[in-house]
Amino acid sequence: MQIISLVIAVLLLIVFIYPIVTGVHNLGMAAGVFLGLCFGAEGLFYNKMNFTAQRYTVFALFVISLVLIFACAYVMKFGKNTATNQKTVIVLGCRVKGDVPSLALQKRADAAYFYLLKNPDAIAILSGGQGKDENISEAACLKKLLTDRGILANRLFCEELSTSTDENIRFSKKIIDENGFDTNVAIVTSEYHQLRSKHICEKNGLKFASISSKTEPLYLPTFLVRELMALINEKIK
Repeated sequence: MQIISLVIAVLLLIVFIYPIVTGVHNLGMAAGVFLGLCFGAEGLFYNKMNFTAQRYTVFALFVISLVLIFACAYVMKFGKNTATNQKTVIVLGCRVKGDVPSLALQKRADAAYFYLLKNPDAIAILSGGQGKDENISEAACLKKLLTDRGILANRLFCEELSTSTDENIRFSKKIIDENGFDTNVAIVTSEYHQLRSKHICEKNGLKFASISSKTEPLYLPTFLVRELMALINEKIK
């Protein structure tokens, strides 16, 4: 058990520390590192604990790990593409580094581009405000990415005030209402983000379908754990 705990600790620390090196910092990363340290402590001090302590710490770590695995698998179930011919698309924003889109934002723009290309009657609401370290809004960045590839600007509507997923969708709903767009919407976002997007859409009276972009595998655990924490927060609200 000692060796198994140490191996798991090393793997967790590698997976959750790697994003830090590339500039990703969030609560999911911190939670994953903490879990890795817990496994490390279990392995290092296992032989110094009495039988009762060994049994309870192993059981606790096993249960926590199992819950995390099943919860992440459940979230990923909603990452499948379900959009067919929805006429209204909402593209959720993501970080812009100065003027440069993050990899996640670029992938969301790619997913939106291919859908709009196949559905020439569809319009897209590009959602995302401007953060302190961003030279342009996330919505403006998305618009540039799409128009540079030939999507007509008159099909794109920018929502540049939001600072969260809840605001992304809530403020986009105002644009839908003001323009009389179809409330049967397709949400373009990362696969791990679709379940929370679905809940928020339903809360705002929107019918939901998904267009998912893929997250780089080495970043996925960090964002999945962060998303679980955001879902819990959403439920509490």
